[in-house]
Amino acid sequence: MAKIAFLGLGVMGYPMAGHLQAAGHEVTV
Repeated sequence: MAKIAFLGLGVMGYPMAGHLQAAGHEVTV
């Protein structure tokens, strides 16, 4: 499991963050 941070999610970033979170990663926006 990895800690992942996104700054400013766009049209492509939002689904990517959702998939990473569903895979069990800790996602911070």
